Amino acid sequence: MSEFDPDLRRVAVHADSASVDLTLPATVPVAELIPAIVDALGGATPGTRYHLARLGAAPLPNSTTLRQIGIRDGTALVLSRQAPAPPAIRYDDAADAVSAALGSPTQSWQPMTAALAAVCFAATAALALLRAASGAARHSDTAAATAAATALAIVVMTGVIPPIRRNPIAGLTLSLIATAAAAIAGLLAVPGAPGAPNALLAAMAAGATAALALRVTRCSPVVLGAVVCCAATVAVAAALASTLTAAPPHIVGSAAALACLGLIEVAPRASIRLAGLAPGADQDDPLPESGLAAHAQRADSVLTILRAGLAVAAALGAVIAALAAPRAVVLAAVTGGVLVVHARIDRRRGLVFAAAGITTLATTLAMAALGPPAQAPWVAGLAAVAAATAIYLGFVAPAVTVSPVTRRGVQALGCIALTLVAPVACWTSGAFDAVRGLNLLRT
Repeated sequence: MSEFDPDLRRVAVHADSASVDLTLPATVPVAELIPAIVDALGGATPGTRYHLARLGAAPLPNSTTLRQIGIRDGTALVLSRQAPAPPAIRYDDAADAVSAALGSPTQSWQPMTAALAAVCFAATAALALLRAASGAARHSDTAAATAAATALAIVVMTGVIPPIRRNPIAGLTLSLIATAAAAIAGLLAVPGAPGAPNALLAAMAAGATAALALRVTRCSPVVLGAVVCCAATVAVAAALASTLTAAPPHIVGSAAALACLGLIEVAPRASIRLAGLAPGADQDDPLPESGLAAHAQRADSVLTILRAGLAVAAALGAVIAALAAPRAVVLAAVTGGVLVVHARIDRRRGLVFAAAGITTLATTLAMAALGPPAQAPWVAGLAAVAAATAIYLGFVAPAVTVSPVTRRGVQALGCIALTLVAPVACWTSGAFDAVRGLNLLRT
């Protein structure tokens, strides 16, 4: 062997307290050199992955050769069982060390902060429009036109401005603001006192705007789809109340809450059918494995859209009924309990169910607190129990292993609460009094 061979590298390899001088081929990948180096150092530990690196540097890429990396004769290498940590950075100036310890400052205007600010300002504008509409009729027309123009301008701006169109948070925020503006425009466009026609037009305007925003922005299809589903449910309830019957609001709200809670239970089967996850009657073979995952994701999205929209509609119906008639407070409490139990069972859509249920229960307690002063201590006690339960479910329950019996008990509690909805809704709407008035047992 000649004194200088360009295809060989004479290096020193260190591993813990051992070291060895080796002559390694310069054209062989590092991954193929490591086993021979380990044997030369005294054998390998089973199941251990080794890395070869320069002193104080990152590991050498296993797919490259010593020549490609630039290893020369006399280089000291380190064989370690794990990737060595990068060397600590030393600063000559104390000011640089202090600046590095504090880290780089975060942005003062985060996307979520901007979205929250936009929602707050939009809510203020909505309250201003509603306040203006409570005066003369011409003010109501002006407020409706302003809200409609605002909704149209926001949708157009969302689809035209590239930074907004590419940002999902901005697109979703502006889409929801445009939907709310369209709902206000529909609510104020109908003259006269607020009623079922106002709710019908508001729901139709909100649903159409959400569908248009979904088409323009193509962001958050599940959220905007849930808005469309909720708007469609409210529109159907308002249409039935305004055209087919002359029922008071608490009866319409009770019927809507009962129907939505029932449809929530049917939503899983409907989502399977709508997503094509189940084979049709004329299809005997199951779906291929390649397309099963895509159908499953589609079915989950459809289920989220249906259940989220129906949960919000059920909460809205129960709240409207409680605001219209004091006896509907019981229905609102039961509805809120059912939604909270659904949040515990359906973890994927737990946030929507929890928000709808908590809002309904909070409204129920607020309505009860505005009642006679004699029941104030009971309301305060129930509110304290609800707060303690929320703390337990949010902080204590996740750290506790729940037994199968407890899970079954929670499901049974949800079934019991769901079975109570129908008789409570009938009692709220006065169906029992109407049947008793028929005097069917009279001979």
